[in-house]
Amino acid sequence: ILSTVTGVHKYKWLKQNVQGLYPQSALLNTIVEFALKEEPVDVEKMRKCLLKQLERAEVRLEGIDTILKLSAKNFLLPSVQYAVFCGWQRLIPEGVNIGEPLTDCLKDVDLIPPFNRMLLEVTFGKLYAWAIQNVRNILLDANAKFKEL
Repeated sequence: ILSTVTGVHKYKWLKQNVQGLYPQSALLNTIVEFALKEEPVDVEKMRKCLLKQLERAEVRLEGIDTILKLSAKNFLLPSVQYAVFCGWQRLIPEGVNIGEPLTDCLKDVDLIPPFNRMLLEVTFGKLYAWAIQNVRNILLDANAKFKEL
């Protein structure tokens, strides 16, 4: 009797989800649809999608590495650093539409291996640190000039 009672409590959440007492998340719905799908799964298509995501992540990493190398150069004029920073943020003249700015470094590459995810996040973090340091330096310079006046 004890095992039956604990078994009932263990699987109560499953019973409630199946009966629809709790609202299901989109992820749970996707998992249920995938598990209950009667058609065969196209493994080759899934493999190609994963490879495309990995390629997309590698291109992003290469681009961010290039921007970091450019930002590390001390001989760049401030206007060039500004242009690189604006280009990275997709800040362009009004009237030109090149699409949505990249809001998250892992957007559309969420299925890549964990090491590649962390590498992307760390590299983007370095770029954010560079940008914040530049803004800090500009504010400190402006504050010093303001105090002089």
